[in-house]
Amino acid sequence: MNRPVTRNLLLVGALTAGVLGGAVAPAAAASTPYARLLTGQPTLFLANLDDDAGRCQAPARKIAAAAVDREAANDQAFYKKKEELAQRPDQDAAQKEYEVLVKAHQKEQNLADREMAACNDAADTVVNGPQDAKDLARIRVAPWALAPKDATGQLAVSQADRVHLFVKRAQGWQLVGPDTRLTADEVRHGVELGLEGKDIIRDSAVWDGRVDMTLTVTAGGKTATNRVTLKEAPVLTQLNTQRLEQVFSSLSDDPEKKGWQDVVRSQAQASGAPLKVLDQSGDSWTQDIFEPAYMSMPGLGGQQQSMKVLLGSVNDSRRVGSRVIFTELAGHDVAAVHTEHVPVLDPFENDSYDSMGNLETIPATPGHPNGQIVIGGDGHKTGPATEMLTLLKSQGVQNPIDVDTSWLSIGHVDEFIQFVPVPGGWKAVVADPTAGLNLLRDVVKAGHGNDIMHGGLPKLEWPYDERIDQRTTNEFLADEQFVDTNTRASSKIAANLSVLRQHGLTDADIVRIPALYTARGLDYGMLETQIRSTPDGPEKDKLTAQLHALRDAVAEIPGTVNGLVLNAGRYVAPRTYGPILNGKDIFTTAINKAFASIGYQVTYANDLTSVHVSEGEIHCATNTLRTTPTQPWWKRS
Repeated sequence: MNRPVTRNLLLVGALTAGVLGGAVAPAAAASTPYARLLTGQPTLFLANLDDDAGRCQAPARKIAAAAVDREAANDQAFYKKKEELAQRPDQDAAQKEYEVLVKAHQKEQNLADREMAACNDAADTVVNGPQDAKDLARIRVAPWALAPKDATGQLAVSQADRVHLFVKRAQGWQLVGPDTRLTADEVRHGVELGLEGKDIIRDSAVWDGRVDMTLTVTAGGKTATNRVTLKEAPVLTQLNTQRLEQVFSSLSDDPEKKGWQDVVRSQAQASGAPLKVLDQSGDSWTQDIFEPAYMSMPGLGGQQQSMKVLLGSVNDSRRVGSRVIFTELAGHDVAAVHTEHVPVLDPFENDSYDSMGNLETIPATPGHPNGQIVIGGDGHKTGPATEMLTLLKSQGVQNPIDVDTSWLSIGHVDEFIQFVPVPGGWKAVVADPTAGLNLLRDVVKAGHGNDIMHGGLPKLEWPYDERIDQRTTNEFLADEQFVDTNTRASSKIAANLSVLRQHGLTDADIVRIPALYTARGLDYGMLETQIRSTPDGPEKDKLTAQLHALRDAVAEIPGTVNGLVLNAGRYVAPRTYGPILNGKDIFTTAINKAFASIGYQVTYANDLTSVHVSEGEIHCATNTLRTTPTQPWWKRS
């Protein structure tokens, strides 16, 4: 970990005379200019991007509403131009023009996001009240009690375009500019300064968050200079080991969705956290639209001063839904951050990797006391977006780990692993398709192989009667494609666990949860429909071969690891609808046993015909805010 600078003071040249530890300098030193900046340990400051005065949500809602028609018109014009380019005789020239068009269109569609992100406490040059003042890093100019009448002080900061420096005077906090001077009286008595960052660290190769602050004192024709280096606090993704404060899900008229939301609401309230329903403009995937994070620094009275940071997804299909971080969530001690992705124009670019359900964080391990980010992809061949990866790596603390999620149809980390707090630490609950297949074999041994595999299903209307696979256990096990999909999933999960073991995960941390995957997802359904409408012949045979070759996985048994971690050993999982033996769902029984071994009680909620059929689960359709860890990140070892 790159530890922050921890200098208490810097004495340079003539600064050997003056005030040390509060003692007054000898009278003989009165004619020697003295300059000293005092800071706390470590010298950290925040990117002050919250909205303590509550002035940004109302304009954000207006901006978002006004963008709807404009962006629809932009899309219409874009697709019209795209069709026109496709008809050009010179396709090489058309391709070059198309590349420019795509990037310009993306920039245009993110205008509203840039406008909303431009409203925050660091966007102006004033301190917006006492709550905003708490977000300033405080630095003292030490008093020079014997300063002569002609003494003046001048303050300067490097990277002045990235920070605001304020000086506290009788009339309040004033912005320090090139012409700002400390008076002789201020030099004698000392003054308090406040520093805020105007943006988070996005690319450490461009700016690593360091700022030099310089105090120059002039008196009697002599000059002394003192400099101190400060470092902007990193943005750290929240850990499931932090105490839950609030749960989010999306607004919906679907009674099935409201049903499982009621279960989540009840369980969340029982663990001390309310459920807030967000208007996500029709986007159901609350987990995917933003990643909760936080920043913190030493504050007044030695207390940790923290701010939640909501990182909006760069996935363009999540663009409109993610605006809820500005329109409903940003405010006092809650910052919303927009990151713009420039399309790479790779026809195989997979923007699903940019959804935030594809980002989880391992809690503390030896050598990584603040946890490590886990992010899925395919070795960056088609994603995730470089801008987000660079941002996460540039924080210099949580060292993102790449894992392979290309074997999943959606491709998100939360489809196979989840981290849960336990007394004294944490565990990783991991999907186990091998255990799932073995449970099916147990059903056959018990003589119930001809029973429908999904037990206890409600009455299903179209299209759910086709989307939910109602074959028997024997038929599932006889299906080579199904068994191969789960065998492949087991192998891929094992490989990912091997990667995580290299970063501190141990076998003792792993709790295996029976799971089953299938290749019969939405892509399978669309291809099957295409085959039905294709005449017999070589083309149909080709499509049929493609159908049988599919192995990318989605959950067949609603995915338990894709559930919601609450406080006090509570966990909400999707109802499994597994095979019934002796009146009990054997998956539920096995899952309850696994969770009970780590002190958890699982509550099941029916998401079958709401989010499960859309290839997600309860975790995908919820999000959380958790408390900042009590022990500050910079003190962990």
